[in-house]
Amino acid sequence: MSSDKYVTRIVVIICLTNIPAILTLPIIFRESLGWILGSLASALNFWWLAQNIKKCLDLFPAKAKELSLKGTYLRFVFLLVYSVLLIGIVKPNIFSFGLGLLSAQIVIYLHELITRFKDNRYFRG
Repeated sequence: MSSDKYVTRIVVIICLTNIPAILTLPIIFRESLGWILGSLASALNFWWLAQNIKKCLDLFPAKAKELSLKGTYLRFVFLLVYSVLLIGIVKPNIFSFGLGLLSAQIVIYLHELITRFKDNRYFRG
């Protein structure tokens, strides 16, 4: 699977996790809003990381290191400012917002686990 397809698949799965959160907005508004805003930031952060990596692949090591450090710090500053502004203004549930920020990692682990189970000869149906 190419890297673009993998990144697209992970971002789509992250966005699909927002469907239950959107459906439960009238019932548990702050928790659902926290998950939605956190997972969207997580998807953007994952996509941005993939773009930074793609830019650095064909460069000399010193230039790649410089660009990757700048990209990493820029992403983290963006996430920090986004989180502080969001928590200060919108006031979502902080716990569900934090879980939403972890949604990219959760989706990557689940995707790899399911892929390995599907490819394992003992678990094929």
